[in-house]
Amino acid sequence: MHVTRSSVAGTRSAVGKWAPEPRPGREAARRPRHLLLTATVIALPFSYVPLELIPTRTSVTILVFALVVLTGIRYGVLRQRPGALDAVTLALSAYIFVRLTALTALQADVIDWPEALSATLAPIGGVILYRVARRDDTKDAVLRALRWMFVMLTVIALYQAVAGLSWLKSRGYTEGFYYYTFEGTFRPFGTFLSPTVFGAFLAITGAALVCMSPTIRGALLWLLIAAVPIAITETRAAWIAFAVALVAGWLLRTRARPVHLTLGVAAASWGIAFVVWLVPGAVDFLVSRLATLSDAGFSSNVARASLWQGTVEVTLRDSPIVGFPAADFTSEVGAVVAQYADFGHAHSNYLQILFLYGLIGLVFFAVILVLATIGAFRSVAASARLPWAYGGVAAIVAFIVDSAFETSWTSFSVVAVLYLLMGLGRVGPVDSETTSTSAAAPQEATA
Repeated sequence: MHVTRSSVAGTRSAVGKWAPEPRPGREAARRPRHLLLTATVIALPFSYVPLELIPTRTSVTILVFALVVLTGIRYGVLRQRPGALDAVTLALSAYIFVRLTALTALQADVIDWPEALSATLAPIGGVILYRVARRDDTKDAVLRALRWMFVMLTVIALYQAVAGLSWLKSRGYTEGFYYYTFEGTFRPFGTFLSPTVFGAFLAITGAALVCMSPTIRGALLWLLIAAVPIAITETRAAWIAFAVALVAGWLLRTRARPVHLTLGVAAASWGIAFVVWLVPGAVDFLVSRLATLSDAGFSSNVARASLWQGTVEVTLRDSPIVGFPAADFTSEVGAVVAQYADFGHAHSNYLQILFLYGLIGLVFFAVILVLATIGAFRSVAASARLPWAYGGVAAIVAFIVDSAFETSWTSFSVVAVLYLLMGLGRVGPVDSETTSTSAAAPQEATA
């Protein structure tokens, strides 16, 4: 028997306003499998091939970008008219390319073509994924792929924590992998070159997955899953970003239902208390690590304060408009902050972009964040309480908070997943060029 959309809608209204829409078996069997999209999403966290698979570090960023482009072609989004967020992002990409090539050549500096391509392609790839994820017919597939990808990263983080530093060094993880804290202790770094960027990626994605869960039970499950790898990276910025993003998403989701907020806080508090009672030592390192936030003499805090001050001083004094894209951070800022410049970056997306691209680049970056935030909150207002919108808010909030303390915009993976999640969080009218074949967003169930 053929099942029409009107008959499905009638069935849904009969069983309750928030009951999931039934999917007829025959239609489900013919539903697109989105294999290319799934492969692309799962590949996003890979900037290099793990050394357990090949003997040398090999970047695969260009291959991942190629997958993104193929996905954009597959869903016909490359020729869409750009919206405000798309336009500003593409303008930033164009400026970065000009700054790293033409302006660098005019200054008689050597052009770093691999760096120019990587920095230019990241925002372009982000725009493509943003457009793909905005489609109603891709949202379910993107969410499934994100969940599989996050579980994979969790397994990798646990493996690295259990295997230990000696084993990883024997596999080749030595020069170029920044898996140490300032004090010299090892932290899992996942599929990235450092635990701080890995933590940022996990915080952005994990917060979105929790807030996009259609039920309270699902949200608590993903909270547990996401907390594990984020915790063992020991990255304080990721912890703070994850927590703030969850609070923002949850407050929006429960805005007319304070009883749900109260129950959620009570459940989370009970869960934490139970873990502390059952395994007291399991949270010792978390407590001790968080306690360093207020320690003015803690080495990492001193390093950040010095780097921030030095980056602002050097950039505004010597090249405030276009920055120092071809210059070495250590040599430029090292004259002011000495050995702290050995980190090689400003430990802040905002200040790193100021250093690399000057005030012009920083203005572009700020406008992108403002447009993304406005779009995310507008989706919440127009979403009829669909979980997609809450996850979009959580993703952008996590990135904005983490950006104050860590440098992650230079990672193709972080930029790509951020735009993917922002697109996934956008609901309501889309560009007229986008084909929408299904409104398969998960519906929020009452607790």
